[in-house]
Amino acid sequence: MTDRITLKIFDIVGGPVWVSTEDGQKVFDKITAAFKAGRAVDLSFANRENMITAFLNAAIGQLYGGQHDDGFLKEYLAFRDISDDDRAMLERAVANARRYFANRPAYDQVWQEVVDEDEE
Repeated sequence: MTDRITLKIFDIVGGPVWVSTEDGQKVFDKITAAFKAGRAVDLSFANRENMITAFLNAAIGQLYGGQHDDGFLKEYLAFRDISDDDRAMLERAVANARRYFANRPAYDQVWQEVVDEDEE
């Protein structure tokens, strides 16, 4: 995989506000399509006005779900045009994703217990 492509979140989402998981899923889908096509990705955060963790969880976090290992992602996914604050938010989202996917059944069980308690 030597070919690189720049994906601009602004263009994928259609604007500077990145707050929905649906928009995050669009970004995730573009990244995984590029990987499947044998391309490395430079993901551009240019022109961002607002972004929340839920968006990052969908766009980036689920990349850590096992389809690609950390070494692959470090080599084939780079982040561009990103502020220090946004990088810190991204790093938290990635750390949370790694923890979740490392022990998914336990996290899912706790979540189900909470949901069941709320229904009572």
